[in-house]
Amino acid sequence: MKKWTVLISFWLLIFSYGANWFSVAPLLKDLEKEYGIGGAESHLLLSIIGLFVIFFAWPAGNVVDKKGPRLSVMIGSLFMIAGFVGRIWLNGNYFQLLFVTSIGGMGLAWILVALAPQMIQWFEEKSSLAIGLTSSGLFIGFGTASFLSPYINQNYGMNAVYEFFALLAVLSFLIYLGFGKDKGVIIKEKAKFSEGIKSIFSSRNAIIYPFIGFFIVGGTLSASALLPKLLEESGLGEIEGGNIISLMLFGSALGAFAFPYVAYKYGVKKTVLTVAIFSILFWLTFYLEFSFAIYLFIAFLFGIFLQASWPVALHCQETEEGVNERNEGVAASLYISISNVGGATLPVIVGKLADVSLKIAFIAILGYMLSILLLWSIVKK
Repeated sequence: MKKWTVLISFWLLIFSYGANWFSVAPLLKDLEKEYGIGGAESHLLLSIIGLFVIFFAWPAGNVVDKKGPRLSVMIGSLFMIAGFVGRIWLNGNYFQLLFVTSIGGMGLAWILVALAPQMIQWFEEKSSLAIGLTSSGLFIGFGTASFLSPYINQNYGMNAVYEFFALLAVLSFLIYLGFGKDKGVIIKEKAKFSEGIKSIFSSRNAIIYPFIGFFIVGGTLSASALLPKLLEESGLGEIEGGNIISLMLFGSALGAFAFPYVAYKYGVKKTVLTVAIFSILFWLTFYLEFSFAIYLFIAFLFGIFLQASWPVALHCQETEEGVNERNEGVAASLYISISNVGGATLPVIVGKLADVSLKIAFIAILGYMLSILLLWSIVKK
């Protein structure tokens, strides 16, 4: 029972982080008008968090390997609270908002890097299901915020959006503080960094998995930022666009939760190639005109298949030959940091392209998804 209490407290924390992160996703056009900025600058409010993950994933991995996952989560939570609570007061101009968002962004690496090691501690051979279930919290947070933010903004204003989700961050931290535990006292010999990396890279797959994460994270953030602008061309408004992003991200949560189990049961290679192909097909359908209800359905299915293989790749990375309890933090850091290089860079590229042509930006995201398919095809499983 205790392991499920740990999982739920971690899930609530990562749900809260995802909700705070994506609370601005459906409101980017409003922020562009308010601050007089372009698409690249507004998209940076989403992608800057991925940039900080790149730098903080490595020290987080060191903490996990030396002191255990809980301490890493606690550090990340404090950054989350400082940044996202700070948005309530520091939003007078674009650079203030970017600054406090960056502080919040410093927390994600510490939380994500600890996810797989803490679930492996508690669930052992059933950890793939636990990793998928916990990962789903991030995307349910994305979807919940994308759904609620336009309504809160329309009725109470932008500051109410920041206040609502900041409160959620504080409450989730208090719950994890009380219930999030490591399994026993953490006393383990830590591998030297160079030794840990060499051991991980003894498998070619361990080099490929982080780049799969690169395109999945970058593709998810890019699609969620571009879709409202793309669908506006079909006559949909801000709230409808927010609802479509929300369904896409709820679909991502389902994909993250369900497909580690599906991959375990039916085989990794068969599962991930199938979902990669379906994500491409559903993305292509967004360029056709449908009713709002059909767009919602497509968005949900697209989210399922786009995100399905991210936790599968993370679990594969953590259980690959050459990864053990002495270097599992380094392995997670490698996967998380490179994944978030994609999260930091690819949406900005799409934002720049969208300022020129929505069609070109749409094709760029298609290229990201084709890259996921190609990389999975060369994994040896």
